[in-house]
Amino acid sequence: MREVIDLQTPRVWEVDAALRDLVDRGLLHRDRETGRYDLHPIVRRYAYDRLGGEARADAHGRLRDYFAAVPPPERVTTLGDLAPVIELYHHTVRAGQYDEACDLFYDRINKPTYYQFGAYQLRIELLRALFPDGEDKPPRLKDESAQAWTLNELANSYSLSGQPRRAVPLFEQQIAIREKQGVERSVAVGLGNLACMAQIHIGALRAAEANLRRQIALGREIEDERLEAVGHRELGRLLACRGAWAEAEEELATALALFEEHGATQSQGVTWAYCAQRVLLLARWSALSGDPESEIANRRSATDAARRALGLADETARIRYPHERDYVRAHWLLGAAHRANDDRDAAERHLSQALTRCRGINMVDHEADILLDLARLRHAQGHREEALRLAEEARLIAERSGYAFQGADVHLFLAELALGAGDTGAALGHAETARELATCDGPPDHTYRVAYEEARALLGRLGADQSVGPSVRPSAGERAGR
Repeated sequence: MREVIDLQTPRVWEVDAALRDLVDRGLLHRDRETGRYDLHPIVRRYAYDRLGGEARADAHGRLRDYFAAVPPPERVTTLGDLAPVIELYHHTVRAGQYDEACDLFYDRINKPTYYQFGAYQLRIELLRALFPDGEDKPPRLKDESAQAWTLNELANSYSLSGQPRRAVPLFEQQIAIREKQGVERSVAVGLGNLACMAQIHIGALRAAEANLRRQIALGREIEDERLEAVGHRELGRLLACRGAWAEAEEELATALALFEEHGATQSQGVTWAYCAQRVLLLARWSALSGDPESEIANRRSATDAARRALGLADETARIRYPHERDYVRAHWLLGAAHRANDDRDAAERHLSQALTRCRGINMVDHEADILLDLARLRHAQGHREEALRLAEEARLIAERSGYAFQGADVHLFLAELALGAGDTGAALGHAETARELATCDGPPDHTYRVAYEEARALLGRLGADQSVGPSVRPSAGERAGR
């Protein structure tokens, strides 16, 4: 034993000295808290590229076996808890074992990254590795059902990270596979996802509505009431954006009744959030016709509905685990309702909470909405420059992501700011852009109706050409949401 130690000790010193030298040169990084070393990315790439095909596969196979032996945590509470399984996933993919990697993602990575942490960009990076032939081809998996599932998950992640246009062809591939298989439930799920996670965001309202109505019909046909309820809920949100107030209310009420019957607490919370969104839009619609009583009533209703959504998010966290997206949505809408009711302190609390949580999970699809309501709040507080900065930040997000509704709302606010500063030319440009974005598939039935009419009213005030057709003046029944 002594002889072995004497022989090995100099080598230990040599290795230690070599490690220190590499660290000093910046070629190797050391995490002192964990005691781990990591190669500089350029060095890692050089070393990796020097490995031949067989040596590379062998290295990944040995690393896969190492990480496979790491026991999973009893409870995943942070994204860091997933580090060993993510390493295992990477090496499984690079060893060419795509089917095993897909199973690993499904079993141990999917739910926490989606529901708990909203790690959408991480999901994209991991899932794209299953598409070595490109995203216009199916993932390299043997089973068609696994291909369809992977397409759907990658599409969802693109949509939630602010890339809805990239999601559309992936959803369509998934639906095509499921239709060929004759799996009606999965076809319905895909149609709903395509509509509510991609098409509605980019203003493709006709296609979105057709897909949601087909989802509802398929849900009824296969007697899946929860699936049908999701279709009613998403259709209710779309109809509210279209200004079909009574039908939207009916769809949301139907969804709520079905979710309550099935004890679906989390889904009830999302539906109440959509109810809040509907009455906030309805308050703006009432303001167009100068009906202050309806406007005030709708603003108060929005506060009540958003509170219900937040309470149900808390209940979901108690009985299952927190859904961070639901908290972001509820705090945003509650903050927006308080701002509309001129309760500025409460608005500040909830909108700040929404923005912090939103950025914590990179929830791009709601960030511009939150920033815009914060901008409206700052403007009401007399901080015009801060309001302008926040609105411009929201505009960039909406423009980059291709969000039609958010873009229209932001440009309307920027137009009002420009008008207040006496810059009629800038106000006109923003109002025209808002009208263009809110047009979506076109009047009379497939516009983002509130923003479309607000833009037309503003253009009228500015004396601009209104040749796109007559404005739709709200009736008394419409102002009340009937």
